[in-house]
This record gives sequence, C-alpha cells and structure tokens, in this order.
Amino acid sequence: MNPVNPSKNDAWKLFLKENQNAPFNSILQGFKTIFSEKDVPVVWTPDQYPLASNVSIWIKDLNLSYPEFYDWSIKNKAKFWEHIIKSIPLKIKTPYTAILKEAADPDQTKWLQDATFNIVESCFLAKSDQTAFYYQSEQSPDIIQITYGELQKKVRACAAALNAHGIAAGDRIVLYIPFSIEAITNYLALIYIGAEPVLVADSFSAIELKKRIDIIQATTVITTDFYWYADKKISVLPKVLEANPERIILHTAEIADAYSIRNNVNDILLTDLLNFNAAATEPFYHSSTDTISILFSSGTTKEPKALPWTATTPIKCAADGKLLQDIHEGDVVTWTSGMGWMMAPWLIFASLLNKASIAIYSGAYSKKEFIDFTIQTKVTVLGTIPSVVKSWRAQDFGKIPNWNVRVFSSTGEPSDMDDYLYLLYMNNFKAPIIEYCGGTEIGGGYISSAVVLPNALSCFNTAAPGSQFILINEHKEVLSAAGSGEVFIIPPAIGLSQQLLNKNHHEEYYSELPAIKNYPLLRKHGDGFTIQQLDGISYYKSIGRTDDSMNLGGIKISSIEIETVINKHAAVFESAAIASQDKNGGPEKLILFIHPLLSISDISAFQNELQKMIQKELNPLFKIFAICFKENFPRTASNKLMRKELRKEYLAHQ
Repeated sequence: MNPVNPSKNDAWKLFLKENQNAPFNSILQGFKTIFSEKDVPVVWTPDQYPLASNVSIWIKDLNLSYPEFYDWSIKNKAKFWEHIIKSIPLKIKTPYTAILKEAADPDQTKWLQDATFNIVESCFLAKSDQTAFYYQSEQSPDIIQITYGELQKKVRACAAALNAHGIAAGDRIVLYIPFSIEAITNYLALIYIGAEPVLVADSFSAIELKKRIDIIQATTVITTDFYWYADKKISVLPKVLEANPERIILHTAEIADAYSIRNNVNDILLTDLLNFNAAATEPFYHSSTDTISILFSSGTTKEPKALPWTATTPIKCAADGKLLQDIHEGDVVTWTSGMGWMMAPWLIFASLLNKASIAIYSGAYSKKEFIDFTIQTKVTVLGTIPSVVKSWRAQDFGKIPNWNVRVFSSTGEPSDMDDYLYLLYMNNFKAPIIEYCGGTEIGGGYISSAVVLPNALSCFNTAAPGSQFILINEHKEVLSAAGSGEVFIIPPAIGLSQQLLNKNHHEEYYSELPAIKNYPLLRKHGDGFTIQQLDGISYYKSIGRTDDSMNLGGIKISSIEIETVINKHAAVFESAAIASQDKNGGPEKLILFIHPLLSISDISAFQNELQKMIQKELNPLFKIFAICFKENFPRTASNKLMRKELRKEYLAHQ
C-alpha cells in the first residue's frame, strides 16, 4: 500500500468546517476528492470527545499511553482482569484463589479459580431508582420505563415462579422470543436459579428450532404468540407447536383465554406462572466454569455449534462495553439486535454491569420511529449493523438535530464507507463509529476501535484490551505493518470458549494450525483483514471471512472486496459476490447477486458498467460471468450474509 499523507485528514477537517450546512451528496463528493481508495480516512479525532473516557482515566492513573496500556493488558492479564472485576464490582460469594491459572491446553485454563458467584446479583448495583430499561413497541407510542429496583423485583419474582414450577439448576430452557423487557427478565431469572437459558432467533423455522432443541436436549421453550415488525404481524407460536417441545411457557399479546396452547398439563401462560404465589428463592452460585447460557453459531448450512457462555463471559461483555464503547454509569445504550444472537446478552451485561440503562425498540430498526425512540430516550451509545444504516441512507433521513448519541458502534458484517459517512452526517460528525468484531465464541470482540484513538471510516484501530491476535498471510508470515491476512487469536482471554456441547472444541479451534515462530499457541477464527499504518497506529479493514474468498484468473480475492466496488453503483442497493465452477471443475466464475435500488431496463449495459468498475478498481482479469437479481439475501440470525446459500441457489438453477 502507498504511504498516506496525514495532511489529508487536516484537509477533511477544514472541508467539514467550511461545509457545515452542505447536503450529504456534497459531503460525499468532498470526501472522495480528499481521500483515495488507498488512504486511511480519519474522520474523527479524540479531541472532539466531550468527556473523559473510561480508558483515558485508566491510562492516566497508570501513567501510560494507550499503546503502552494495551501492552500492559496483555503482559499483566491477571492484573488487568482483576481491575475490571473490581470496577464492576463483581459480587462474589466465595473468593477466588487466583485470577488466572494457565495450562498448556488452553481449554483447561482457569479464571477466578475456586470463586463462586451469581452474575445476576452484580447486575443490580446501580441506584434502585435509576432507569434500567426503556421499552417501546412498534404498535404503541408509549415508552415504558423500569428502574433497577423494579427490574430486580421482576427478576426475583420470575425466578421464584419458574422454580416453583419445576425449573431448576442445570435445566436448559429455550428463549424463542423477540427482544423485550419480558425476554430479558426471563433470561436473568433463569440464570439466577442456575438454569441455562438457550437463545434461538425467532426468525428460524420450526425445523431449525427443533434441531436446536434436540442438540441441547431442552425441556421447555419460552415463547410468544406473535409480535409486530414493520407493520406486519409475525406469528411465532405455530412454529413452536410444530417443533413440539415437552413444555411451552407462553407470553401472549392476545386475551389469555382465547388461546389453548396444547392439551398438555405442562404448558402454561406466563401470566398464570407469575401470578402463582411462589416463595422467594435464593440465587444459585456458579463456579467460574459453570454454564450460565447457551448460544448457537450463526451458520445454518450444517449443524450449528452449541456454545456455552460461562459465569465469566459477562465480565468480557462488561470490559468491552467499558473500554471500547465507553459505557459510563447513567448512559443509555441500545443495539439493533434480536434476542437470538450474541449482541442481546452482550447488551444486557455490558449495560447493567456498567450501571447504564438499556433502550429496546420492538419493531423495525430501519424505520424513522426507531430514530425517534432513540431521541426520546436520550440514547448516548447506539450500536447497529451495516444493513440498518444502509436503509437509513436509502430513506434519506438527513441530519438528526436532537440526537444525544456520543458513540456509535457497529458489528455483524463489514461496513460500507459511504453508508457510514452518512451515519456520521446524520449526527453532524459529533460521534465516532466504534467498529467492533468478535463472535459468540469470544463473548465480545477481539478487534475494535477506541475513542482515545483517531477514528478512520470503516476501520478498526486496536485489539480489544486483554485479548490478542495476529494476522498471517498466505505465505505464513505474521503481518505487522501492511498487507492482508487471516486472523488467529492468541489465548487465553476471558470470554474465549473452552467447550462445545455438540462438537470437539479442540478440533474446531486448535487443529491443523500453521506453525509460526514465536507463536506456539494459536486459535482459529477465520476473519480476514488488511492492515495499514498511519502515524504509528495500525488500521485494520475487514475483507470478510477467509472462507468467502475466491480465485479469479489466478488471483485470490474476497467477496467483500468485490461487493465494496459493486455497491458504489447508483442502481445497486446491495450485492453479494460468489464464485461458481462447472460441474466438472475448471476455473471459478464470478456470479453477482444484485438487490437493485433502481429499475434496470438494459441488463447488458448494466453488466458492462459493473465490469468497468471492477476493471478500474480491482483487476481486469475479474470477469463477471452472470448477474442474478434478488431482493432478499439469506442471512444468519446475527445478520451475516450467507453466500453459501446463494451459491447453492445458483447451482440449483443451472
């Protein structure tokens, strides 16, 4: 990569100052004039931050720079995590004898050795009259508020009722339900009594739900009859009935007696369960290795991995929320998430353990009503995903003058620079976008941005404190300054999974690894990044999963790199690039799936335009073989584009 002229970032600041009232298209044109494709586009600097960040306070106390602080968090992992634990502060029943006890086998590493605690008790340490939740449904103008004191009472009452109805420690209970206060109450109540809530996205079919019930041998499904999304009534209960679990606990939005769940004495309405006069129950105290929740890997093309979160995983969520998203006591935090993927429990723990409030909107995040909700609830930390931001841009919401957003954060898939420039424009460039990437098996992120470092559009600028990774290129070289490579994580770190319930964990993450000098222990992850240096800071840009790469004309390239170019066409709302081979093998051919934004009358001319863009910005050897038009791309519960499904769809029609 070419060296970058830092003065371009100064030119950008001057341009914004002189064009404060310009429309977005003018801002976008100015951005493209100043920055080239090879530049690191720093669009926000730490001097713009309105308060002392958690990280800046910590590094000031340690008398360190940020790079020195990060190195300290790696070289002194026990001290780092102990500081996090004390800052929560974690309520512990039996004290730990060691913060960290390493082992040659990373799956045998111990955190908080010999300690016992119930993480839910640490979720209620804020002032009892502070708001814990704001909640609004798509069909109601009313915003419901619940204080920490009220939430604690609801959780304890729910825990007692669940216990009284036979749910005990170790029971696996599926939550197949949209994100709501009730869902979160059930989730915390189950952990409180030692049961293991299992999160399954309610968008999954009955077959996929049944598959997950069978994998973890769940006894009960907590669900709802229906909910509203984008003005459509989404039925949930029929899919649960088809999956036929042993027991159903039903939230209902209809009149209770209008429903007969099944002719089964085990089934019960949640209202009836909660109305039961149950005696208070004591919390179940977990060891640090006990399972408190079960989530699934997002893939659906093969059997999903069942990943247990242990009692220490929420500590990782809280640490990232504190140091990366910079969540302070009293903040209002939201994420455009669903209850079935990891950002839901992440949001619960990252917010409550940091004494912040959670804002939940039950409905379509793409609608202006969600933006209005974030204004009314004074959201300060807004987490989202690229497809939602793309929809905001398509609807041209413009600037949001009353936003209180101090930090944006983004996860789920690689972001588009033009879309994220629009997100900054919506907030008048007052807040950075914290890119955040990790996984269910990490309990949070391994790479991120930080508010104490310059924020470059669609780039990451730090590894998550307390965790470490390297990039390895195709020549098995460790990258440090420039190039592209695959991520390998270096254990140990709190949050890293150490067990799978239905697969061999060691084979999934530690087998067939490259032999790299000075790195005897590596863990697979599969993400690909480019790295570039500017002013002593490493900036990383996602190029997608390494298993989404293709070989075109003898050159290896990722789907993301092609899609980034194609998405710039004015008629393209979204694209997906896959490679296909003839049945008898041969060279890979580039197939583009296009979700059109505008009507395309001349397909041949359209394909020629895209081909010229690819030739100009990537390589003339990359030839488009075919274009398929499709409006709804298949996605996982965590919103990752499923290119394998598109590849299967294409082959099925050949």
